[in-house]
Amino acid sequence: MSSASLVTVDDDSSAPRGSDILCKGSFLSLCLLAFAGMVHSAPVVQKEAAPSVDEILVRMKYHDEWQQRYLLEYRAQRKFHATNLRFNEDATLEVMTTFRRPYTLESYVLRAEGSKLIRERVFNKILEAETEIESGAARQQVDIVPENYTFSYIGIEDCAGRKCYTLGITPRRKEKYLIEGQIWVDAEDWGIVRIHGYPAKRPSFWTRKIEIDRRYKRVAGMWLSDSTESISDILVAGPSTLHIQYSYEAVQTDTTMDRLSSTNP
Repeated sequence: MSSASLVTVDDDSSAPRGSDILCKGSFLSLCLLAFAGMVHSAPVVQKEAAPSVDEILVRMKYHDEWQQRYLLEYRAQRKFHATNLRFNEDATLEVMTTFRRPYTLESYVLRAEGSKLIRERVFNKILEAETEIESGAARQQVDIVPENYTFSYIGIEDCAGRKCYTLGITPRRKEKYLIEGQIWVDAEDWGIVRIHGYPAKRPSFWTRKIEIDRRYKRVAGMWLSDSTESISDILVAGPSTLHIQYSYEAVQTDTTMDRLSSTNP
């Protein structure tokens, strides 16, 4: 039986991150069910020596497998806030979410207020869909891996003090849960730090455009979701925004990872 370590977390936003259980491709895809936003930025891309795309992908795969093996459980409070400016509607939802390895995800509502329409059509749809998409088979269809995407090298950037490799991602299929855009990969541990892009296929006739920006941070040695910002242009309703913020209360890991983490090739 493996030993485990439970860390009580004062939310640490000092480092952005890579791929975690409650998203990477998976949870990001769920935001396409709602209206969504993005904080525009134009970082300088540095030109210097870097590993090949194939090498980056191999190391990303190793990191994902490592985290899936050693992340046992976490508990996080999430705050959803959505706004539609044209109709002056907004709503807030706070939920407590618990993840248990391998694919168990449970959420319960702590507080809900504001527009009933937004809560029913946006927040509830996300909560319903994310449990379904966290199953092993569903995750394989949306994960950011060569089976679902082609990759191209763009450059090297600074991500809040950490060196990152920027890759372009192009879906192999026109599906609404796949993203056309870019990812930022941490140069030290090879996790995905950031995902930005647009759905490969419009989620519905009513949604004309969606732009999504998702960030990660390091918590108790694991890279987990930090925030999601999105904005969408919806027929009749116009621009609508969504923000989701994560605050981790506890993260449980297999303590043997301390002995094995140095074996990353």
